[in-house]
Amino acid sequence: MGEKITFKSFKEMPLCAMSIADMTYNFTGSWRNVRPYYDFKVSPCRLGCPAAEDIQRYIYLATQGDFEQAWKAIIESNPMPSVTGRVCFHPCMEKCTRKDYDQAINIPAVERAIGDMGLDNPKWIKKARATKKEKIAVIGGGPAGLSCAFYLARAGYPVTIFEAAAALGGMLRWGIPEYRLPNELLDRVVQSILESGPITVKTGTALGTDVALDMLEKEYAAVFVGVGLTRSRAMGVAGEEGPGVEHGLEFLRRVNGGEKVDPGKSVVVVGGGNTAMDVARCARRAGSEVTVVYRRTMNEMPAIADEIEEAEKEGVFFHFLAAPKTITRGGSGRVTVVFQQMKLGQPDESGRRRPVPDGDKTFTMEVDKLFTAIGEEGDAASFGKAVETDGALIRTKGAFGETLKAKIFAGGDIVTGAASVVEAIAAGRKAAERIGRMLSKQPEPAAEEPRTISIENINTAYFSKAKRTLPPRISVEAALEGFREIHAGFDEELLGRETARCFSCGVCNFCDNCWVFCPDVAVKRLDDQYEFNYDYCKGCLVCVTECPRSAISTREEGR
Repeated sequence: MGEKITFKSFKEMPLCAMSIADMTYNFTGSWRNVRPYYDFKVSPCRLGCPAAEDIQRYIYLATQGDFEQAWKAIIESNPMPSVTGRVCFHPCMEKCTRKDYDQAINIPAVERAIGDMGLDNPKWIKKARATKKEKIAVIGGGPAGLSCAFYLARAGYPVTIFEAAAALGGMLRWGIPEYRLPNELLDRVVQSILESGPITVKTGTALGTDVALDMLEKEYAAVFVGVGLTRSRAMGVAGEEGPGVEHGLEFLRRVNGGEKVDPGKSVVVVGGGNTAMDVARCARRAGSEVTVVYRRTMNEMPAIADEIEEAEKEGVFFHFLAAPKTITRGGSGRVTVVFQQMKLGQPDESGRRRPVPDGDKTFTMEVDKLFTAIGEEGDAASFGKAVETDGALIRTKGAFGETLKAKIFAGGDIVTGAASVVEAIAAGRKAAERIGRMLSKQPEPAAEEPRTISIENINTAYFSKAKRTLPPRISVEAALEGFREIHAGFDEELLGRETARCFSCGVCNFCDNCWVFCPDVAVKRLDDQYEFNYDYCKGCLVCVTECPRSAISTREEGR
């Protein structure tokens, strides 16, 4: 605080208007009836992310060129950003505030770019050592199991992954074609997880055949079951068993395994999910004419909208409001399918309108191959009596994968039914957190109600309109020639262009507006934050008005 200057007579006063000292001795904050305070909220994109990634933070760090810390911010919630940046259905973009101004931030492309940097810089993560004596078993090497193993190993627990297949990855390896997720990339992601801590892998070890859940429960301090859905669901249509009809998942397994496939000249795919889109697009790459038949309309299709659009670009035809009724075979070896025309009735338990027959209306298609892709189900018999099941799914309680057995946890599709990669990753991480708290006897953290903002809270005067940055892609003609990855990733220039569009909703990104505009010098600018000096703040709230991203709130003085 400056010293107060006192003049004994007018002769001591300067002859012209000037400041010969500062006025910091004069506390003016007493005028205030409302005070501003820094109050960071949760960005809407983070609330929209099933894995709760701190999207605002890693985008901010990327704008600063600190890609290592950006990558570390992602893996606090998701150990495989290179995967989710390619295959996630990105609900975060639906929550992005920028979509109400021009276009949402291309979050998956940003995540992919940072994730790939992490793979290119293995020294960014320090391998954890086994510091705990309790051993954990993880059954299933898909996204849920890999995520659970990663976070447990980081916490110092020795983990053993039991996987039925010859390689880890689960549906990432066998269910997603290489044009979306290259096997070489997946291998690198899996290896980075295995190298992150004390993880042992036992492949070719199937639950219910090679190991039993009740035996693992006795041997290990905790068991996580993330086996996914391994069986294709039958359509229940007369004639579906036999030549000319194949489950879509089996077809994808053959394709992803490197087998050269020839479905025939004409193919029909029954289903409307991501598996159906992948089967259709793989068949197109094999030279087939492909029609996807779905019992509802395009609006109800569960497939990712981007995948439907890509399928259309690649020449896949769609026929809606139809379902197979009978399947017969002729001497030519072709399959004749009679389809029942459908219409939409009342909503079912999923909230979508239920398809019901539209009278006696039918039509017939003769094709070389029919692929079924109407969903997958679990193998309940492999669990024995160690867990309680709900049909072919494991029944859990709470949000952290607890089953009725204290030591057994479960997550991913085997609990929720067919969902998404990012939801499985989130389930694995949450179960790992709960297992760690159980073994260390730590209490559950207090739940907090997240606060966020919307476009009405953004001072858009500080932002220029700018279209979303799209990653480079190969042509449709080049895509249909094989399984080369369709989309390239951002280079640093494209990454910088897109991250610069982020509003940083509700969180300070050190733009200096409050510091510059404060008329009373009541904002102190420190190395990594600002703070208010309420001795001088008069409560004019210029700082609140000029904050572009609503990172400052107000409260009545004295409260």
